[in-house]
Amino acid sequence: MTSTPPPAFADNDACLTELMALGNLLIERALTPSSPVATGSDPLARLNTLARSPSGHLDEAIAYGWTRLTERSRASITQELFSPWVHLCALFQPDRNEQILLIVGLLPALDPRYRALLRRLAEADGSENGDSNAVPLAALSRLLDGPSPRAALVRCLAEDAVPRHWQLIESAGSGGLDALDAAGSYRLAPVIAAYLLGQAAPRPQLDEALEELPVTAPLADLPLNPDERQQLERFIAYACRPDSGAGGFLLQLQGLDTPLQQAAAAALFARMGLVCLRLDAAPLLRLIKDGQPPGELHRRLRVLCRDALLCNRVLILVNTSSLVDGENDDRLRLVLNTLFISQRFVAVLNGPARRLADLAHLYGGHTVRPALIRLEPPGMGLRREIWRHHCHDQGLAVEEAQMARLAERHPFTDEVIGLAAREAAARRMTVSPDTPLDTLLDEVCRDQAQRHPLAVAQEVRSPHRLSDIVLPAPARQAMDDILADVRYRRRVIGDWGFDACSDNPDGLCVLFHGPSGTGKTMAASIIANELGLALYKIDLAGILSKYIGETEKHLARLFDQAEALNVILFFDEAEGLFSKRTETHDSHDRYANLQTGYLLQRIERYAGTVILSTNLLKNLDKAFTRRFRFMVEFPFPGPDERLRLWTRAFPPQAPQAEPLDLPALAEHLAVSGGTIKNIAFGAAILAAAAGGAITSEHVRQAAGREYLKLGKIFPAALSTLEDDA
Repeated sequence: MTSTPPPAFADNDACLTELMALGNLLIERALTPSSPVATGSDPLARLNTLARSPSGHLDEAIAYGWTRLTERSRASITQELFSPWVHLCALFQPDRNEQILLIVGLLPALDPRYRALLRRLAEADGSENGDSNAVPLAALSRLLDGPSPRAALVRCLAEDAVPRHWQLIESAGSGGLDALDAAGSYRLAPVIAAYLLGQAAPRPQLDEALEELPVTAPLADLPLNPDERQQLERFIAYACRPDSGAGGFLLQLQGLDTPLQQAAAAALFARMGLVCLRLDAAPLLRLIKDGQPPGELHRRLRVLCRDALLCNRVLILVNTSSLVDGENDDRLRLVLNTLFISQRFVAVLNGPARRLADLAHLYGGHTVRPALIRLEPPGMGLRREIWRHHCHDQGLAVEEAQMARLAERHPFTDEVIGLAAREAAARRMTVSPDTPLDTLLDEVCRDQAQRHPLAVAQEVRSPHRLSDIVLPAPARQAMDDILADVRYRRRVIGDWGFDACSDNPDGLCVLFHGPSGTGKTMAASIIANELGLALYKIDLAGILSKYIGETEKHLARLFDQAEALNVILFFDEAEGLFSKRTETHDSHDRYANLQTGYLLQRIERYAGTVILSTNLLKNLDKAFTRRFRFMVEFPFPGPDERLRLWTRAFPPQAPQAEPLDLPALAEHLAVSGGTIKNIAFGAAILAAAAGGAITSEHVRQAAGREYLKLGKIFPAALSTLEDDA
């Protein structure tokens, strides 16, 4: 007749009762030869009759107790009934004597009467040492299995044994755990004792508790591209396979939207019953730089891993690139190898992908499978859905046509679109009720594009629109064509299939050329204003470096940031970068040509608009001109254009002593639009200083100063301007 298998632990109290009963038997066996414990009413005297063997022999009873504990633990796992003791043993796999060490360390916290009993086992005096939960090592040695108590004790307290390696115990005496003398004692680490007693769960921490990543939405509801969602689903399916053949997994998520990566990681691991914790590499780097010995870093990481395991947490590493110093990745290797020892899953956000994969493959403890999933910026269709979702949440009644325009014009991530919608809702509290929502959203989107200023670029802001610029007909038509290209480009390449006909269908490169002051910068700012985008003028001095590789780093950072924000890049005086390539005489010439070639590659790959301007078209290498979709000439203005410029140079509210002869100014002052603005402003300053209105004399004086700056001879015909008037 087969016996009924013991039941699973219904709760933690049931498990603690079983552990106490087994501890009772171990103590009774140790005391029986010399001084048996009295039976009867003393609850420590005998094991509960359910756990006794029929013969009544202690050795058989203890063997039965271990079998019963093992079977009940296995049943608890099968029935998914949580017990701290069962979970700890399943994770760290302590052997029989290591379990005895942990059980005995738990007894004084379960019942104070064990303290005196353990001192009695150690043949110590009746006084307590300050720590009421301390267990004398001499008492523990009498409870361990094996022919040599001292050898068993040495193995239990070895540095690589489970109790000390995972810091489940700590020294409670002055001699430490290595002394093994009569005065030595130990106790459970307080966090482990509280965990086993069911009082508190560990809090994984380094300098402070790690941030928990919330599950904001199920994986199916996150704003992911279909192929990205499929990759994440395939990772879950593979990692949960019992025959995966991997002891661990390194999941790498890369992309521009860090909050989306965190949400994806939280949703993915939630499907496995795990919670994510954000582990910043910066505190680890501080530990290394502060001169802490490697052993201390290992210790801190092991404690972190221990607590993460006990709480079913997955560590999500960020800022791992800070652990890489040039070609030296020893710091990163140290951290990852320590995590790989115990963590089945490790995730890294935006880390050095190739190095991380190599370190996973090279780990020698067991097989670690790296998986890289790139979360690309959402496509236009997905962006439209994201805009719809966030606008609905913020109570913004945006029409479908406007939604499509926002999605087409601003390749924002989910994070940025959410911020833009919230900001638009906030601004509606203070703006005029008559302000169109379209206008408000355009302003908000432009501001969002500048949320992370570019390191080597300066934003160019101006109020000018297309109607403000004075250009000859060909240049004016070219401006219209450029605006149409940007506005409808994504529709043509996305809906009409022209992406297959171009190497970079998302990019547009434009060249403005002409004399200084003819409106090239103004035209660039007008294009940005008409499109509702930010314009950034590139600081060439901040990009170019004499050190090999530095210029490429600056350019890579610039274009990556600009692409994420969808801004227009404006390279003024481009002849400095795109001048005719020199013959290669030395390494400097080769490096200069490499810089130019790299810049051209980045411009061609840029998924946005790049405008270059030059005053010296003849100095540009002809091989570069084929790369520009538009080449717009800004010629020196003729008399008709100059008259229109003079007409707009003086605001209506500027006082004039007499009507100025603008046709004569346009006829005799052959200057550019920029110079005309300077003359008008200078004349106004002279008039204000004189306490009167603007006169022809003020204009003559201001014009003379500008001619002097330009190194030109002031036209004599202008001296009779006032008399003729």
